[in-house]
Amino acid sequence: MAHVIGVIGIVAGFVVVAGGAALLNARKSRRTAPADEARDDTAEYLTMMVGVLYALVLGVALISVWEVKDDAGTNISTEAGALHQTYLLADGLPPDAAQRVRSAAENYATYVRTEEWPLMEQRKPLGARGWTLLHDVQNAWTSFEPTTNAQQQVDQLAFGQISVAYQARHGREADGGRGMSGVMWFGLLAGGALTLGLMFLFGIERTRTHLVLAMGFTSLIAFMVVFIYALNSPFGGPLGLSPAPFAAVGIGG
Repeated sequence: MAHVIGVIGIVAGFVVVAGGAALLNARKSRRTAPADEARDDTAEYLTMMVGVLYALVLGVALISVWEVKDDAGTNISTEAGALHQTYLLADGLPPDAAQRVRSAAENYATYVRTEEWPLMEQRKPLGARGWTLLHDVQNAWTSFEPTTNAQQQVDQLAFGQISVAYQARHGREADGGRGMSGVMWFGLLAGGALTLGLMFLFGIERTRTHLVLAMGFTSLIAFMVVFIYALNSPFGGPLGLSPAPFAAVGIGG
């Protein structure tokens, strides 16, 4: 709820500024130009072209951050799912070996939820502890020698799932360092400022119309920028991914 209030406050602030600028521009236009002055066709064309180009920048930025978030979500689900499968496959092992596998899997899932996730939210390095715990899951399997065909099949399936978990963890770590480049942020913010500024390049005779257009367009751009900023942090913020898939490790085992 606090995040929603913050977004509304930011957008409302930009809308108020735009409304005030529109009113000042309208007063200035009435003092400096006759009411029947023709609009500047060049300014209108320029405004239209800048608006189209800025829409392209918004689209590229939105797709970029959305792909990062989508990849992060896929890696999280894959990693947690593979870890859960290793937990379930332990049912085919003798009790002592099964307990070692389950304990190692639960320890790793708990560490990811409680220790690594806050680091990912802050875009900090994860360190080696998580890899060590994942190695423990693998070692729990390698410490057991299968003696039957069924156990050999379970062993092969388990190592396949552990390999998937390793790959997904690599992807999750990489996703934590991905984000929109500084060049793209500059284009997004500078383009938004230019697009809004061009609204005041030529006057609109009807002050109320100009005011509504300025406030509405400003609120839309402000919302899109805040939305992209939230998506740019796949593990943190109001739209960040949850570690809930790792909480399912062991459930139903």
